[in-house]
Amino acid sequence: MRSKDQFQGIQRSLQRAWIKGAGFTDEELDRPLIMIANTYQDFSPENAHLRTLADAVKAGVRMNGGTPIEFNTFHVTDSEAFAARSMRYVLPSRDIVADSVELMAEGHGVDALVLLTGGDKPTPGMVMAAARLNLPTILLYCGPTKYGEYRGKHLFLETVYDGVGEAVRGAIDEETLKNWEDELFPGPGAGDTLTSGNTAGIYTEALGLSLPGTGTLTGGTNKQIRAAKYTGMRIVDLFRENVRPSDILTPAAFENALRVALSVSGSTNLVLHFIAMAKEAGVELDFSFIDKIGRETPTLAKLAPSGPWGVTELGEAGGVPAVLKELGDLIHGDTITVSGKTTGEIAAAAENTNPELLATRAEPKAPEGAIYILSGSLAPEGAVVKASGVTPAMWEFEGIARVFENEEDAITATLASEIEPGTAIIIRNEGPKGGPGMREMLGATSAVVGMGLSETVALITDGRFSGASHGPAIGYVGPEAASGGPIGLVQDGDTISINLDARRLDLAVDEAELARRRTSRIAPAPNVTRGYLAFYAQHVAPANQGAVMPR
Repeated sequence: MRSKDQFQGIQRSLQRAWIKGAGFTDEELDRPLIMIANTYQDFSPENAHLRTLADAVKAGVRMNGGTPIEFNTFHVTDSEAFAARSMRYVLPSRDIVADSVELMAEGHGVDALVLLTGGDKPTPGMVMAAARLNLPTILLYCGPTKYGEYRGKHLFLETVYDGVGEAVRGAIDEETLKNWEDELFPGPGAGDTLTSGNTAGIYTEALGLSLPGTGTLTGGTNKQIRAAKYTGMRIVDLFRENVRPSDILTPAAFENALRVALSVSGSTNLVLHFIAMAKEAGVELDFSFIDKIGRETPTLAKLAPSGPWGVTELGEAGGVPAVLKELGDLIHGDTITVSGKTTGEIAAAAENTNPELLATRAEPKAPEGAIYILSGSLAPEGAVVKASGVTPAMWEFEGIARVFENEEDAITATLASEIEPGTAIIIRNEGPKGGPGMREMLGATSAVVGMGLSETVALITDGRFSGASHGPAIGYVGPEAASGGPIGLVQDGDTISINLDARRLDLAVDEAELARRRTSRIAPAPNVTRGYLAFYAQHVAPANQGAVMPR
């Protein structure tokens, strides 16, 4: 017990006095000290119910002979920051969440961790902390929310955001959009779309860091509260058994989790986070590895926004265990999990109760995984697209570039009907360094879809996309403009070609002309010159290295 070094012995009298001042007893200090890292906040639906779950986790810890202590870290909520300057702060928060968990766990000498999290950045940030600390750890995800309904229509996050463009062009009225807005969330949780956050809930379970089935449990339900109690009970066993993240976060586990996420049409943001989490775990993982696994892994489910099904419905169909079962021998069955069972044992006990939603490997929705890694003259270091969300008409496309230096200008032009069919919208200076912060371009993609351009217009950026994005949206283009990449040299009127089958993204401008443009290029002034983002821009790694900070 590390906590004995913190609180036991005559020389620790003051430390004991201090924690007793918060109401703790000698008997509680004799038990394993389990720290709960919570991302509760009262203004985000994926976090609003986490106080209840934390209380349930604490009950489970106490039932199994441990002593829970709780602290709160934070979640910069991306869904409340789309198409705004505040989105620049979202991705940088991931590494700070990891740091906060490390500082609190080490600063208080705790014995084990429960990571209670919601959202796309806090969840991988907490996995990064778990790998760094290597204390017995279990993660409980906030859970999805059953889709909303209005007059028989299923409402997903992208329904509302795409509705902005639909309202602008007169396809729906503003009152309908207002009703969609009011009815989207019937309860707490992270929505029913396979957003980046819900993708994280799925891949952390597949990694083996969460109890089976918890990654898709509907937020705030009695089932989830019971799962929180079992999570609290199980972390005490993990401490006693000395099972640590280094035992779980192996190369084979990362491969399993990547296959699961790709097979259900997960968010492109998993690319950033897998690279970052693997780095903390000492596992080699890069764009080429992700592309290799994607080519080998069939798409078994097209969850929203790639298809009609919600994440809660995947949970009802058997959840991550059923996906593991359908993937069969593509999965490393001997990897261990926090449950005490191997991944193979979990898969063997699973049942796929909805083959219409979750296809078999013999008859998949698509022969390859949902996310493609592209390369070419416009993206020498790679680019990322969710192919499952692209209509067949756009898999091979040649368009005329229309260049924007930020997302807001692209949205304004799109909603003003200034974008013609056959256009390749280029949004640059939105990468990790140039943004800074690599904003999600959901506002731009939703404008394109809402204006009825998703089969005639492509969107290409050195920024990234939300898990709710769909349509021909290509992000992570590297090197980014701020690092001298070709995307910074594109001019209006250039020809851009996309070929998803060939995994190509090319700029039809010869090297001599690019060299001329490079010598005359004047870099734009930084968007941020002070505070944390200025520091971030100076130190952040490129997207193909996980956009991590040096640690």
